[in-house]
Amino acid sequence: MLNLVRPVVSAALMLGLAGCSDSITAPKTVQDAQKLWAAQKFSSYTYVAAIAAFAPAGPVSVEVSQGQVTRVTVIGSGAVISTTGWYTVDQLFDQILAASTPPTVTFDPVRGYPRTIERCCMADDSGSIYLASSLFPSN
Repeated sequence: MLNLVRPVVSAALMLGLAGCSDSITAPKTVQDAQKLWAAQKFSSYTYVAAIAAFAPAGPVSVEVSQGQVTRVTVIGSGAVISTTGWYTVDQLFDQILAASTPPTVTFDPVRGYPRTIERCCMADDSGSIYLASSLFPSN
């Protein structure tokens, strides 16, 4: 039963957070996306995130201030939760570049941040998808 729930939850989260398709072409490589992101020099911003995995989490609002995750709020309830397991965009790029098995990644076409990071599927079927959308700078 859990094997059926996971793909359904993953698909629902991806559809809900993916948004409309953009007419601008998204960066194709991690390096191009990281350059686009870095050129904008955002150190404070908020984005919507979710994790599709064996134990899904989100959607949440992730607040980043001066390059640090400072607050994570559950969108449905308004509850403030631990920042553990939620990342800055720079940390997401670090994870992508450090992965021993490269994840499947899509990037925001305007800002360059990773919109989906799919780490899938190891022998025990314990992959995950980190979803990010609706990033708004605050500086």
